[in-house]
Amino acid sequence: MVATIHLSLLADLILGGMLIFLWLMRRGDRHALYWGSAQILLAVAAAVWSLRVLELWASVLIIGAGTLGMVCHVAGTLLFCGKPILWRRQALGWITYACVQTLIAAAWPRLSHGLSLLTLGAVLAWCGWQLSRRKHPYKLLALTLWLRAATNVVFSLNMLMGTHLEGLFAIGFVLKLLASFGLIHAILADNQRRIFDVLNGLGHGFLIRDAGGIVRFASEKLALSIGLAGAKEMVGQHITSLAYGRSKEEGAAWFQHVTAPDAPRPCIDEVVHQHRDGREVPLEIISVPFEDRGELHVLSQVIDISERKALEATRQRAAMLDESTGLLNRFAFRQTLGDRLAASRGQDEVTIVLLIDIDHFKRVNDTLGHTVGDTLIKRVATRLQQLQLPHLALARFGGDEFALMFTEADPATAHDAAERFARAILLALHEPIPLSSFRISIKASIGIAFAPAHGLDPESVLSAADAAVYAAKDRGRNRHEFFDERMGAKSRDALLIEEALQQAIANNEFQLVYQPIVDARSRRLVKVEALLRWRTPTLGFVGPDRFIPIAEDNGQIISIGTWVVQEAARQARAWHSRPEGPIRIAVNVSAAQLVDPDFIDVVDRAIADAGAAPTELEIEMTERVLINEADTVVRVIDTLHEKGLSTSLDDFGTGYSSLSYLTRFHLRTLKIDRAFVNGIDQDERSLALVRAIIAMGHSLGMSIVAEGVETENQARILAGLGCEYLQGYLFSPPVPAEKLIPNASAA
Repeated sequence: MVATIHLSLLADLILGGMLIFLWLMRRGDRHALYWGSAQILLAVAAAVWSLRVLELWASVLIIGAGTLGMVCHVAGTLLFCGKPILWRRQALGWITYACVQTLIAAAWPRLSHGLSLLTLGAVLAWCGWQLSRRKHPYKLLALTLWLRAATNVVFSLNMLMGTHLEGLFAIGFVLKLLASFGLIHAILADNQRRIFDVLNGLGHGFLIRDAGGIVRFASEKLALSIGLAGAKEMVGQHITSLAYGRSKEEGAAWFQHVTAPDAPRPCIDEVVHQHRDGREVPLEIISVPFEDRGELHVLSQVIDISERKALEATRQRAAMLDESTGLLNRFAFRQTLGDRLAASRGQDEVTIVLLIDIDHFKRVNDTLGHTVGDTLIKRVATRLQQLQLPHLALARFGGDEFALMFTEADPATAHDAAERFARAILLALHEPIPLSSFRISIKASIGIAFAPAHGLDPESVLSAADAAVYAAKDRGRNRHEFFDERMGAKSRDALLIEEALQQAIANNEFQLVYQPIVDARSRRLVKVEALLRWRTPTLGFVGPDRFIPIAEDNGQIISIGTWVVQEAARQARAWHSRPEGPIRIAVNVSAAQLVDPDFIDVVDRAIADAGAAPTELEIEMTERVLINEADTVVRVIDTLHEKGLSTSLDDFGTGYSSLSYLTRFHLRTLKIDRAFVNGIDQDERSLALVRAIIAMGHSLGMSIVAEGVETENQARILAGLGCEYLQGYLFSPPVPAEKLIPNASAA
């Protein structure tokens, strides 16, 4: 009997120690602390009882330890089941129970011990009933508690009858061992359930597989994402039965890759899974290896990335399309052209690129507004799409520039096909486009390049087409031009000039030269025209006709024009104190300068910084400036006059020559172009035209300057017609300031 008691006590201590150890590992499991304490306290009570001492102190010790043990059993069970512990009510009831038991023990110790066992049996039965209401893993533990409760009842009856108890102690030992196993099973199952509940509760699917490729766990969300009815269909299956297009060998190789010591953590893969209905779903698999009971597993998070892929595709399409027209953008066109050139390498077919630039589109924006301009661009895009040309790509490069690409299988017909399509485009754009209350006919300049003749890569072909566009503009616009090597040389020259211009001011490469303007009768110097010259160490002398158009196109004309105004004002101040009096300097300005909001401030600062007088500067402009920017120029001219500056119209007669422009702008001086002056002494028509221009200018209150005067006879005729001022090589070529002749006169 002693041996069986010791075994039973050992089982109590083992079970209690396990529970307290569990609490030490996870302090949140306070129920384990109570249950472990209960087992140890009950073991203490059983140990004292085994001494067979019937004195009152022994009974009190047994009752005290046993009562505390039962209290801990009840408290642990309540905590485990998530129920509140009413300590005051519990304490009052158990203290009453202990007092009653003590009174009974004083008279009938054996009866007190039997009642304690009966009460313990009731407590264990109640705890078992509470646990049985939990999930399956705890039902085994509940069963052992019920059996222990029954054993305690039998134990108490046998104790009251005085029969042998060895068999009951042995049964109790076995039941306590079973309870230990049940507890271990319940804890492991509960931990696994917690993990699986967490995985099932997360936003994506999860899967655990072992080294053999067998699925050990699959979440319900994973089953749903791959088109299965439930996760149970997956557990126990080989991973290749779920993975799209993978063999067992590939699955094993993937496992080795993920679990390799130097593998990235986590390992991220993208696969395409095929549903049972044939629908394909892109999945992202994020995997990490872990070890469970010495066996290597891989936990994979499986994410349905259909929405992400759709969003990426949408963003990619947006990145490839022009937002306004829905056509391809420049980047997409280059990419398509590159793919086409790579695919056609080694074949006889020709890839044809047409670059389309709308003529004078800026005029629409400036006069009708950007909203109308945007609408016009959309209508142009629609016109080009409606042509239904056999193009591989149609794009808008931005602004007013479009591009079209197609292929021609027969190189002999490529030129004719490109010309036919270019004419079709020009004809389609010329058809009036209705815009609000306007109907606009569009003209365009088209540049045509061929691959591989003009390049083997997109950059070369597009550069050739761009050079052809500029050639079309130079030759009158509203036409198409085919690229040739001379255009390429011109384009390269333009690039070199554009690059050199960037540092021209900083490197002090610009210089102003001055051509005298003299009084037609006295030949006295009254003013000069400032002309810009540029000499660079790399390109040498670059004429204004080469660099001014480039500077106007890329916007550098603003900074260059600012430098010219500042330098002219400085020179005007230097000539201010000459004995013959100040010399007025005429400065040519471009349309971009006049419409620049800072232009007036630039002129004011230049005059103020130099200490010059406003009357010593004159602003020259061409007819094209007046037409393109009419409203703005009127305001600028009026402001210049208010500040004391003079204004003049240069090269009159070579542009639109409309009298309405002269009456509107109130310019002070009119300059007759050299083209009319050259024939004045030989051609009656030229003489009549110059006479009419002078008379018209005088009628408008304007002074007249004749340019390009090269002979004394021309000078005498102009003076006789009433022309006030003369300018030309007869008096002096443009010279630096230090070489200017103070009193220019004919030789």
